[in-house]
Amino acid sequence: MSSGFMRNIFLFILMLGFSIEQLEAQELLCDVIVSAPDVSKVATDPKVFKTLENSIQEFLNNRKWTTENFKDHEKIQMSFFIGITEQVGENTFTASLTVVSKRPIYNSDYNSTVLNIIDNDFLFNYKEFDPIEFNEFQFIGNLSHVLAFYAYTAIGVDYDTYSDKGGQKYLQKAADIVALVSSSDGNVYKGWKSYDKNQRNRYWFITHMLNSRYEPFRNAMYLYHLQGMDNFYSDPALARANILKALEEIAKVAQDNPNLPLVQTWSESKQEEIVGAFSQAPEEDKTALLALVKKADPVNASLYDKILGKK
Repeated sequence: MSSGFMRNIFLFILMLGFSIEQLEAQELLCDVIVSAPDVSKVATDPKVFKTLENSIQEFLNNRKWTTENFKDHEKIQMSFFIGITEQVGENTFTASLTVVSKRPIYNSDYNSTVLNIIDNDFLFNYKEFDPIEFNEFQFIGNLSHVLAFYAYTAIGVDYDTYSDKGGQKYLQKAADIVALVSSSDGNVYKGWKSYDKNQRNRYWFITHMLNSRYEPFRNAMYLYHLQGMDNFYSDPALARANILKALEEIAKVAQDNPNLPLVQTWSESKQEEIVGAFSQAPEEDKTALLALVKKADPVNASLYDKILGKK
């Protein structure tokens, strides 16, 4: 049974009872914000960034990224925040890009953050009203390929939360984009190469995701979300038990490579959520959690003391 089928079945059950008619549609529901906080470093009229904002949103939301049929309630919720840092040419800009994706938790109105990445290696060309074009087999421009990379990454990670390594083919598509750009214009655009100074770049993120050495991380995504958080409404004890199992998997990876960006990114997204999940837990569960986070997230282990009522 395919991971896509499992994901859609789960989301159908999640939304069962809603009377609003849903139509088959694309996979992403993205909000996009483009801003230039320091106007002294940008000569372009601010309305161009509003046009760009709309163009990116249409590109992400209207394109068909998979072969699956998604209904409106099944779309992956994403946010793209693009902060223009400098204009380095007539139509060329450097920027910081923050990408966030979330997925619903069963029997609740809560959405759990699955992906939260800050990309500071974003250089792109854009002329107002020019279309954003993308070809997965040919490099056209860094703007479209960075956006496509994160679209496929978010889809792949989302699928991983519904079935064990269920997002493999979409994560591979993201890796294929890395390989394409690296061989085309990787020397011009940062973020696509292994030797870039930023160890949290696109190359390393997707390489680590697909590395069998770090497979426990992907196992944890499934255990944490589908087996853990999605059981909280019906069986909190089972949910916490599976979250602890997920942390055991994360700890394996963290002990193998303490500075792995995957683990750092995960912990930054999940600290407050885990504290909330265990705040009302029995003392033995809290003790087990604190012992595990010292292995899974040693740098931030003290932050989890909140579950004991400490500040």
